[in-house]
Formats: sequence, structure tokens, C-alpha cells
Amino acid sequence: MSPATRYDLVTLLHVTADIVFVAGLLAAALLLAALSTHDAAQLGREHRLVAAMRRLHRAVTAPALVIAWACGVWLALQAGWFHSNWLHVKLALVLALSALHGVLSAALRRAGTAAPVPPARAWRAVPLLALGAIAGVAWLALLKPF
Repeated sequence: MSPATRYDLVTLLHVTADIVFVAGLLAAALLLAALSTHDAAQLGREHRLVAAMRRLHRAVTAPALVIAWACGVWLALQAGWFHSNWLHVKLALVLALSALHGVLSAALRRAGTAAPVPPARAWRAVPLLALGAIAGVAWLALLKPF
């Protein structure tokens, strides 16, 4: 396999993992935003939905995040981008999205306990903030502006 073909295949895997990760991240954020309007009694009735989202988050979103990071680091090393300022900004946004994944996992765990804790109303802003960070990452990756 030629180096160019290998690079293209890793890029394809990276973008696919990114899409899966973003879909799972936004689904969890939207669920928590919707659940933030519920009280503890209503939240208890949504137990199956929260449990399903937790399973998806663990089985699909988390592995996609790991694959995206591994492929992204490999691509940056191959292309010699670690000295580029745009990559530093992109990495900061990706770190924030990775941290959000961890915070979402914890919030889903709390919402899925026997005595569920309703998510804070601040979760309503999270999907839009995540979309902004995702758009920033895509913009930086495609344009490499600086």
C-alpha cells in the first residue's frame, strides 16, 4: 500500500470516527437538555431512555473518540502540522469536546441512578456550544487559516 493511499484511508477513518463521535455527543447533550426540564419523578420514568443513551455513549461514542484521536495524531505527525498555530487552536477545541464527553458521561450516570438527579438547566446551552466548537474544528481543519 502506498503512503498516499494509507494517508487517505486513515483520513477516511478519522472523519468517520469524528462523525460518529459528534452524533453521539450531540444526542447525549440534547437528551440532557430535554431532561433538564423534568423533576426527579419524571426523570425516573425516563430510566430506559437514559440507560439506552448510556449504553450508546459507552459502546459507540467513546470508541469513536479514541479512534478519532489516534487517527488525528497520526495524520498530524505524517503531515508535520504540530508546529502550526491552527492545529493548536483545533486541539484546544477537541480537548474541550473530549472533556464534554466525560461530563456528559457523568451526567448520564447521575440521571440513570435509582434516585436520579435532574440535569441542571444549563444543559440547555450545551448543544449549541458543542455545535460551535464542532464548526470551529471543521473550519480549522479544512482551511488551516494560520
